[in-house]
Amino acid sequence: MERANNSGVVAEDGSCIAPDGIAVISVSVDNIQVIEGNLRAQIYSGDPEEFLEKGKKLVRVDVPVVTTDTSTICVPLPAPGTYALVVMHDKNSNGKADFFSEGFGFSNNPKLSFGPPDAEDVMINVAPGVNEQSVTLNYIFGADNEKKDKRRKLRRR
Repeated sequence: MERANNSGVVAEDGSCIAPDGIAVISVSVDNIQVIEGNLRAQIYSGDPEEFLEKGKKLVRVDVPVVTTDTSTICVPLPAPGTYALVVMHDKNSNGKADFFSEGFGFSNNPKLSFGPPDAEDVMINVAPGVNEQSVTLNYIFGADNEKKDKRRKLRRR
């Protein structure tokens, strides 16, 4: 697994660039609940057998959460090809997937239930240059702290 340093693919204005024609995914991440922790983008190969398997991710990029508005992560790839993209909001920055409190999203934004999506639903073809991909984070409990506080107050009545 390559822990990518995305500094060579980020322009001064924060946009993604693809020097020398390398393949880069410009990931626009929406629905970020809170400004804390990191956003983590992970890339898996086009082989469905390797999707989400431990030790099979090809690239990982972590960036701090600085806004609840749309954030962009620039992810350099080993080469053009077919990949699966996973984005996690690691709220506590512990590097682990805390499924009940953290947000997750995938390339192609498949409808999520209680398990991961099928690999075929998240595969994307990436060409040389900058490739745009939008990911909406999903939180299992789906509510931010303000909404949770309101629900607690309502239950106390």
